[in-house]
Amino acid sequence: MPDQERLTLSATESPALFGASPYLTRWMLYRKFACGDNIEKPADERMNWGNLMQPLIIEQVAKERGLEVIPNKDTYVRRGLLGCTRDSTIIAPGIGLGALEIKCVFDYRVWMQKWNGGKTVPREVEIQLQQQMYVGDGEAEGCKYISPFGWGLICVWVCADLYYFERKPIPDLWNELERKAIGFFSDVRRKREPDPFGTAVELPLLSKLFPTEPDKVLDLSADPDHVKTSEKVSMYVHLKSEATGATANAEKHRVELLALAKDAERVLLPCSVSYRVKKSGRGKTIDPYIPETPTAAPSGANIMAGG
Repeated sequence: MPDQERLTLSATESPALFGASPYLTRWMLYRKFACGDNIEKPADERMNWGNLMQPLIIEQVAKERGLEVIPNKDTYVRRGLLGCTRDSTIIAPGIGLGALEIKCVFDYRVWMQKWNGGKTVPREVEIQLQQQMYVGDGEAEGCKYISPFGWGLICVWVCADLYYFERKPIPDLWNELERKAIGFFSDVRRKREPDPFGTAVELPLLSKLFPTEPDKVLDLSADPDHVKTSEKVSMYVHLKSEATGATANAEKHRVELLALAKDAERVLLPCSVSYRVKKSGRGKTIDPYIPETPTAAPSGANIMAGG
């Protein structure tokens, strides 16, 4: 659960500052904190089932691990510019307070791809748990001194089996979390909006904020920094022509080019390359133009061989 007062970054939001979140980017976070845009992902059936199963998993964790488990009940706690809503606080004899993070995996494909069959914890989950440990008692508890937790536990429910990953504090990561949070809120105060990253997760917000304006042109044809964008258009055309195996890479280029265009209908690039943004069943697509004999690149730019 995020901070309703928008005073802190939650443990779910902070991974975006490291480029580690599959659900958010730094640009999306900026739009939320600076402009009040709604960036929350609508709940789906798997999220709903995960919430319903959580009390049962907590009960089983207490039994299997011999822990005292205290469910959070949606209490948001803060420490400086960081905060969290833990799934539960756990207490282990001889160790003390810890943070419990519960994840549900409903099919083995995700378990094998994202978790490497239990050999690797996704980076965003590691960051989430470390932030929960760092926030510790938190300011919401009314403590005079905030104490971080000395340990954490990730519990993953995978098709009726439970897997555990114990974690100790990583002080260097705690310091980096604080540093990145300070930089982020400084950008928000100064209205320094970052560019969209051009990822698929940004597309719904981009489409909402920047509906295409007919006849609007974004002219980057004299910008040597966008010679690489011209090459990206060429690569997109090549990947689209491939029979199989190139769909994911072509989609990545499409999203990045749409993010660059924002509300422009046409984008002019170096070497006489250009593309138009058109409506499609997916919302927006691009119609590239690449001349048979490209013009010279702007001064100071290099064209990659074969680009």
